[in-house]
Amino acid sequence: MYYDTKIIHKEWITHDVLRLLLEKPKLFQYTIGQAIELSIDSLETFKHFAPFTLTSINEDDFLEIIVKVYRERNRLTFWMSELNLDAKIMISEAWDSYEYKGSGVFIAAGSGITPFIPMIRNLSKTNRLGDNVLMYANKKEEDIILRDELNELLGVNCINVLSREVSNSCESGRIDKEFLKSWITDTNLFFYVCGPESFNDSIKEHLLSLGVDEDKIQVAY
Repeated sequence: MYYDTKIIHKEWITHDVLRLLLEKPKLFQYTIGQAIELSIDSLETFKHFAPFTLTSINEDDFLEIIVKVYRERNRLTFWMSELNLDAKIMISEAWDSYEYKGSGVFIAAGSGITPFIPMIRNLSKTNRLGDNVLMYANKKEEDIILRDELNELLGVNCINVLSREVSNSCESGRIDKEFLKSWITDTNLFFYVCGPESFNDSIKEHLLSLGVDEDKIQVAY
């Protein structure tokens, strides 16, 4: 089943990441951690659906998606960045992507942070954020999505890691086996991993080698 909706708010939150608020269809339902397929109605010659995580929480009266924009004209995200307010789009029913199973470590790279944003927001809203930790890899400080919000919610448990820039407020390097070993003190936690496929594969391999059970590691699309 598909739903018609429209853009009600649009803003750039980094140099290449766009935040869109969509009108919430009356019959549309979803849970935190789910994703949708999205297409632009007006592009008759480019009927293409792509997956996006819903970053809003259930109490919101809108749907929020956060989009890494690629400037090639054959990419859906380029055309999304060109849309005006009230532009009509089509979305699918929500489907399972990630599920919060318990306290642990969120490990993200770039726009892979998006599935974890609604989880962190909801945990904070319900006073269950506890000792959850975020390890967030980017190239430069300008690439960090929702940095202020995540820092405010997580405090010292928000660990930003930069691979191409040195900053006094961030760790330098990559989230590799040695980095994980230096930060992880409890392998019985849950580990939520999202980023490019090569990132996901390497992080999972490192976690397994450090003694984390495979059923404690969650990697989705």
